Formats: sequence, structure tokens, C-alpha cells
Amino acid sequence: MQQTGDIGDNRYHTLLLEIGTEEIPARFLLDTINKLKKNAEGIFSEYRLSFSSIKTYATPRRLSLIAEIGSLQRGVEREIWGPPVSVAFDKKGGPTKAAEAFVKAHGISIDDLGKKDKGKGTYIVSNIKEEARQTIDVLAGLLPKLVLSLNFPKSMRWGDGNFRFARPIHWILATYNNSKVAFEVGGIESSDKTRGHRFLSTASFRVRDCKTYIDFLRNNFVIVDHLERKRIILEGAKRLASSINASLMEDDALLEEVTFLVEYPVAVMGTFSKSYLSLPEELLITVMKDHQRYFALKDTRGEVTNHFIVIGNTRPSNAETIKKGAERVIRARLEDARFYYEEDRKVPLNERIEGLKRIIYHDKLGSLYDKCHRIARLSDFIADRRCPEKKGEMQIAAILSKADIGSGVVREFPELQGIMGSHYAQVEGYTAEVSKALAEQYLPAHSKGRLPESDIGTVLSLSDKLDNLASFFMIGLTPTGTEDPFALRRQAQGVVSILLERRYSIDIYTLLSRALQPLDADNRQGILDNLTEFLKQRVEHLFMLSGYSPDSISSILDFAKKEPLHITKERLDAIEESKGDANFESFLLAIKRVNNISPRDRVPPVNPELFVQEEEHILHRGVEAAALGIYELINEGRYYEAIMVLMTLKDPINTFFDKVFVMDKDEGIRQNRLSLIKDIHLLAKQIADFGGLITH
Repeated sequence: MQQTGDIGDNRYHTLLLEIGTEEIPARFLLDTINKLKKNAEGIFSEYRLSFSSIKTYATPRRLSLIAEIGSLQRGVEREIWGPPVSVAFDKKGGPTKAAEAFVKAHGISIDDLGKKDKGKGTYIVSNIKEEARQTIDVLAGLLPKLVLSLNFPKSMRWGDGNFRFARPIHWILATYNNSKVAFEVGGIESSDKTRGHRFLSTASFRVRDCKTYIDFLRNNFVIVDHLERKRIILEGAKRLASSINASLMEDDALLEEVTFLVEYPVAVMGTFSKSYLSLPEELLITVMKDHQRYFALKDTRGEVTNHFIVIGNTRPSNAETIKKGAERVIRARLEDARFYYEEDRKVPLNERIEGLKRIIYHDKLGSLYDKCHRIARLSDFIADRRCPEKKGEMQIAAILSKADIGSGVVREFPELQGIMGSHYAQVEGYTAEVSKALAEQYLPAHSKGRLPESDIGTVLSLSDKLDNLASFFMIGLTPTGTEDPFALRRQAQGVVSILLERRYSIDIYTLLSRALQPLDADNRQGILDNLTEFLKQRVEHLFMLSGYSPDSISSILDFAKKEPLHITKERLDAIEESKGDANFESFLLAIKRVNNISPRDRVPPVNPELFVQEEEHILHRGVEAAALGIYELINEGRYYEAIMVLMTLKDPINTFFDKVFVMDKDEGIRQNRLSLIKDIHLLAKQIADFGGLITH
């Protein structure tokens, strides 16, 4: 395909697209505007439009795109191939239905057809020239496709049609070079009008100048740039906190969510009764953040104050109304929290254990009481190998691990599971490490989250996650495609991260085998194999995120099944380091010569008495000497040095293959030479699978 057309006068003008909707959930918006930009780049290129910049914005009520686009679409000449000539024309040379269908599909005539050889046949061809068009004419067909390209975690259908979007669309603004681009999507016709804030500026306004669009909306109480809204929120909240000599508890996730909840942010400070400060700090923060989207404040001692920041979606003159409403709501929420907390304190954690028998973990896996005892057995196994002196405390933590699930606070605020158990354990006099472990059992909370710090917390976290994995794999509820309702990928990633970072000397196969022991599994070995493979995939994923090359990871990945993961990582580091050696690539070529001919089946031991040529003796002596050093270095974890020893076989290997005919007619000589090659293959495999490494 050849681009044509003179684009010397292809001046750039501004395209403005705004999709006005009912309030879209805040959690959708950041991903959506990233998709909008990416999709626009692809579609503009597909339609042969040149562009210099694309910017996307979002508020709860609008998705906006501003792009600088050339005024002319590039022309194109395309050679299109049709059916074979024998199919396109009959014996008399007349066009068949196949030829007629071809020319009709491409808007050409029979006279436009030519013939061209390809492979062993001759086909009809035609050169089609598409002239350059004005961009504004192209946009009328392009922009509906761009709108329809957006997808959301959940979408809605409204009216009588089948069109779906995150929320019902109320208006579409589309202009190019200050002229309206006319099209229709989902029954909504585009216009050159937008709307301001839902309550503060309700009329429709014509956008006469694309370049003043953002300022125009600002004057109508809409800050369309989400980064500007974020800055306004953060600066306003910090200023109010500073006014009472306090500091803002910054929370990136909360800041991002609030940014996409409002169009015209104003920070307002409220207060609540100091009597609520007797509640646990985590409970106070959860009530403010997770339930009301308020920012908590800390005093100079680092303690939570009875002040908070709420972000209103209004003009500053309405701040007092916002303040009173927020204080009324938080008072009710805190009163509920205090009631549940005081009721919980009347029942010690150890008295809640029996009640776990009535809370079903899963109908095929028993109760939470059963789960706690499985965790306790697995924790005892791990602690015996990691911290045997803490096995007593470990058992206490394991049995208490789910006790707070039956508490009133956790029923009301499920996100505090584990945290409240930790607090109750502390005030009831359990040791500091037991108390801390109850909070750490759910760490890491996400792929890059912090890991548990205490020994007991680490073991408890591992045991809980391993039991979850074994349990759900046992009943067949495994992740499929994008579906992972029990977050097993995240939990497997947590297991891998802990084993790697804490350098546990236990392999995943042993841990998973132990986790499956108390479960009534019919095909235990098959489940164990699937689980091990699943964890191996998480190891691969983590190494990829860490920046290791795919071929290096592949070369050591099988070791991840049955050796401690930190040792597998040491192998990987050695491979990566070895790639910098000047002789490494030529060494790989030699090893691949070995792998290509190495027998897959078992072979008899090498018999030096059957050697015929000196090159066989030299290679055999080299292999024996290298093996002694390599096995010793592997035992000491010195993998890079082991690779360097293995590399000394490069020249003897190459000389052997150059001078010796392996597949000798004599069966004994042939088999003996294959045994020697097999020894080299197996020796190299003790370090890594070098055959999968890429040479450049």
C-alpha cells in the first residue's frame, strides 16, 4: 500500500470531542480516558489522519478529547487481489459471478482488472486509488467508531435500543476547526454545545472556540482537567490542615477517587466530638475514608484528630452547608462504630472461636472453624522449619486468625478484618507478635503491597493463602481467563513474593503438598501438579516485572517447582550476569549442538575403553573435571562460577563435533559417544536449561 497526496498544506486544527453523561463511577474514569487516548491514536492512524497531540480528560459527567489533527486525510493507492483468473473468467473470457462480486465489493469495473502471477497461479488484481479527503468529512464516520470503541467494567442500556455505555449519554459535543462535526451515536446527535455544572450552571452553551473550551467550562463551574482538580483538592486540604497545626493523612487512592467524584472541588474542614477519639485509630480512619470519602488529619504527635476534610462539588460560598451535612453524617457513622466496638469488647476473642463453626467458609470446604485448624496445622509445619521457638505463639495466632469475623465491627466494616482482631488481641493481653500477626495475615494486599514483617505474621499469611489456593483448586474453582472471583492469582503472587523476599528454604511443591493433606481430594496428584504449575506462572510473572529477559527466566523456571525460590533467583541472576561474558554466545552454540543430538532416553554409562579418537578422551576428561567443580559450586550456591566452569567445555565440545562422527556404524562406539553427549547435557541442566537461551 502506497501513501499518496500532497500534504504540504495539511494545516493542523483542533478537534474537540465531549461525551456528556449521567455520573460515571469514579473507579471507571482513569482507565477510560487512557483507553480513549490509545484508541484515538489507533483510529486516527487507521483513517490516515496525521496528528500532533491528543489529550483526554474526565469528570463524573463528561469524557473529553482535544487533539491537533491535520486538515487532509492522506490518499492511498492499494493493490487488491481477487480470485484466480480461472475462477474469475469462463472459457469464453467472460466474467463469472466471482469476478462480478469482486468488482462490486470494491466499487470498480471489469475493465479495471489486471492479471498477476503469485506462487503457482495467476490472479486478478486491481489498483485502487483513494483520493485525499478533508478531515472534517472523515471525522463524521470516524468519531462514532471512537465512541463505540470504549468499554467499561459494567455498562448500561437505556431506552428501546441496544446501545450500551457506562451511563446514559445526554449530549455529544464535536467540533473541528470550530465547525460542528455531525454524527449520531445511540440516538444522540452531536452538536457544538456543552453544559456546565449540573446545579451551578444548568444551561447549554455553544462552544465557539475550541482553544478556550477548558477556560469556558471553568467559568461555568467545571474543572475539566482532572490533574488540575487533584492539585486544587490537595492544596486546599493541606491549607486547611495547616490552619489548625495538623497534617493531612495523604492517601493516593482516596485522592484519585475524590478527584473523579467532583467537577468543581472545594475543600471544607469539619469536626466531630473528641469522645470518639477513644475508638481505635484504624476504625476512625475507615469510617472517614472508606465510608464517607473524608481525609483524616493527624496532630503534631502523629495521632488522629477530631477534624476531617471533605471535598464538596460546589462553589466556596456553600462551604458551611457542606460542613454541617458532613458533620451530621460522620456523627451517625461514628456512633454506630462505637456501639459495635463496645459490644465486641464484651466477648473475648477466644470465646468467639466456637462461633466460627456457624460461619461457612464454603459449602464444600466447611466452616471458618475448620479453616482455622487447617491453617494451624500448616503453620506448625512451616514454623517447625523457620522459627521453631515460636510454634506456641504461632498456634495461638492461627486459631485466633478468623475470630474477629464474627465481631460487630467487622460485620459493619469488613475491610477491618484482621486489623480489629489485632487490636482486640492487644487489649486482651496477647503478645505483641501474636497481635501483629493477626493484622499481617492478609498482607500483601496487592501485587506491590508491603509484606508481613514479623515471623509469625509471615507464616500465618503464607498458611492462609496456601490453604485458600489448595481448597479452591481442590473443588475445581480455579481462575479462568480474566475471571478470578477468589483472587487466587493475587494470593499466589503473595506466596511467591514472601518466599522470595524472606528467603524461605521451603519449595512450593512441598508447601502445596502439605496444604492439600487435610483436604479430601480424589485426584490429589493432579491437583498438586496444577497448583504447582499455577505458582510457577506467578514466579514467571514476578520475574518478568522485575525486568529479567524472558529467555533467561524460561531457562531456570522448572527449578522453581522443587527448590527454594530465592535459590532459583540466584540461578537467574547468574544467567543474566553470564550473558555479559564475551564467550557466552559461542558457548551457547556449543551447548545447543549437544542438546540437538543428546538422547532423550536413558543410556548406559560412558566406557572410556570404547573411545577411538583422542578428541573423545579430551572431552571426557574435561567433563569429569568440570563436573567435580560444578557440583561443588552448585552446593555452595555459586551459580555464576559454575557456569564459568561449564564454559570451559566449549572448545572440547566443538572439536569433538568437528572431528568425531558420532553416529558410527559400530553400535557400541555410537552408543558410547551418545552417552558422553548425554553426560554433558545432564551436567548443564544442573544449572539451567541453556538450550532455551537466545543468541544474537
